[in-house]
Amino acid sequence: MTMNKTILITALTGVLLLMLLLAWTPGISITEDLGRHLLLGRIISEQHFVPDTNYLTYTHPGFPFVNHHWLSEVILYQLHRAIGYNGLIIWKALMMAFALGIALTTILPRDGKLTTGLGLAFFWLGGILAVVMMGYRAHIRPELITYLGVALYSLFFEKIRTGARWPRFAILFYALFWANSHIYFIFGIGMAAAFAIEQFINKRTSATLKREITWLAAIVAASCITPFGIKSLLFPFRIFSNYGVGVTENTSPLETWTTALNPMLIALPLLSALVVVALIIDISRCFKSDSRKAENVEDIGAWKPRIGVWLTAIAALAASCYMARSAPLLALTGLPVIGSAFLYSRSRHSQTRLFCLLCLFPLFLNIWLCRTVINGTYARVFPSPIGPSPFGFDDMAKYTRVRELKREFDIEGPVFSDYGLGSLVEYNLYPERGYVDNRPEAFPGSFWRVEFNNALALNKMWNTVRDTRRINLVFIGLTNVKEAYTQEMMRRSNMWSLIHLDNVCAVWIRNTPQNKPIIDKLQFTRKRFDKYERGIAESLVALPDIPWWRRQIAAQEIVYSLYSLGCVGEWHRIWPYLYQIHKMYPDFQIVHELMRVSVPADELHKVLPVFERRAKWPLAAKQVLDWGTWLESVGRTTEARDVYSRGRLFFPLSKPLKDAVDRIDDDEYRRKEFGTKK
Repeated sequence: MTMNKTILITALTGVLLLMLLLAWTPGISITEDLGRHLLLGRIISEQHFVPDTNYLTYTHPGFPFVNHHWLSEVILYQLHRAIGYNGLIIWKALMMAFALGIALTTILPRDGKLTTGLGLAFFWLGGILAVVMMGYRAHIRPELITYLGVALYSLFFEKIRTGARWPRFAILFYALFWANSHIYFIFGIGMAAAFAIEQFINKRTSATLKREITWLAAIVAASCITPFGIKSLLFPFRIFSNYGVGVTENTSPLETWTTALNPMLIALPLLSALVVVALIIDISRCFKSDSRKAENVEDIGAWKPRIGVWLTAIAALAASCYMARSAPLLALTGLPVIGSAFLYSRSRHSQTRLFCLLCLFPLFLNIWLCRTVINGTYARVFPSPIGPSPFGFDDMAKYTRVRELKREFDIEGPVFSDYGLGSLVEYNLYPERGYVDNRPEAFPGSFWRVEFNNALALNKMWNTVRDTRRINLVFIGLTNVKEAYTQEMMRRSNMWSLIHLDNVCAVWIRNTPQNKPIIDKLQFTRKRFDKYERGIAESLVALPDIPWWRRQIAAQEIVYSLYSLGCVGEWHRIWPYLYQIHKMYPDFQIVHELMRVSVPADELHKVLPVFERRAKWPLAAKQVLDWGTWLESVGRTTEARDVYSRGRLFFPLSKPLKDAVDRIDDDEYRRKEFGTKK
């Protein structure tokens, strides 16, 4: 084995280890979709039928719903039974690393064709950027089947290019599996269509055209073999026609960038540029006369136009620009393009020294990312929306406390819940139905616009919903509805009593004579708040002794427990603990937000340097706005304008920052010209 091959294998191994590390996180799965997936997997496994309606809610149980995820839900449920929640985290990490490993090795040069120097460094860098982008979606969800499918299809196509026939049959079987496991199976059909186009263009025979059309039709037919038939094929094209609620992960990266930066948003333009350059190199190479002079089959496989690879990468690039959740598609489809462009060399000239020098940057980037993930910086420095969550193992018990509470005290619904927590509520309360879950397409659009949004605003419509639906319990995810909702619920203590509070959710029960025994035992009084606070203090003292593979998640639990106190109006309790955890994790973004609203006036000097530093190198537009607003409040308007202007370098599309600069400029103009201020 040559030195360059050894270094390549070492580099790719490092990239895969980084993928395992970034994927070693519970993500946001259980608080969003995973509970519903596990529940439906259980229902399908035990009752042997796939629901074709909403089914899990009492609001719209008969609303038609095409469940493309039913098979992956069964797999998730059976895996959860066998290996538990933390076992699912390991399985997810292995699935992501396996898919990435296939993408990295799909197009590898034959002996004597390995380039050195810049090309190999670019490929290594592309792998690291792909890891960061996939880490953004490191959740236990059915989309893992899509990641594996995208990587396998690329590999199968490459095998077919070199003369193998069996991959065509393998793709048919995976198409059937994919169509029953995740809605992105439609992207797989698109990949097959791009490959069929490539085969016809390269060979241009009627026999080839007939073969590719027949094969593509077979893939489409296999994708229709689901409990929903032809509906499953058509549903991806009309799924958004009924969306009545906005979903953050469905927004474009540009829209997300107006408020926050996260690792994916930083890696996306870099990898996109690398893919575009690779496409230009690969396409232009195919039009050179010497590229057509291949001496053997391997050379033909290496140099013949891979039109299918190009079209797939372009489609993935467009999809990732249109919708942030599609970023991993670009990571997996872009690597074969980068490999084809940068790993092949017709030169035998050795550039080992140059190679070693140029590879230092991706090597140090790899090491730095590993270090920041382990010490918590990567997981905490990036704010919402959709920042990466802390890595390590989690405790499933904290997500089922409400279930145990309901069983112990025989608490009855109907329930009201927010969109984000709905699936977890269903998981805990079944066979009792929930109010809503995380499937916008499973409800009428008017339900979201007319009922849900108004009920969540606690206006007159809420009173109508409460009485019409006979709501007895309110389950709210604290990070979903924020403080305004929870504090308003606390002000309505004559009608609602808080009976449960933790770092996941808050639960209120209606003040009725039937509920009085439960309220007497569980209502949060001063005494219960004091006990809750002592539990936080004890957890904070024990935090340094928690194993490193659990410490990040334990720290997050403490922070969100403190946030839960603030949500119900107990801000005065949390400052001392916040400052302690800030000294342990100075880059913890959520801590900065809580410090801003809980710091006593006499200790403001402790946090002002933090806010100033965060505004200087912001990762959220809000950091800039908060510091600028404070500067304005103390009369330092010129400094505030400079802060806003500098912030626009990081968030050029942020309208609030632009408005802040314009407002200060307008006020200054009025003062100079007319001697007045608005």
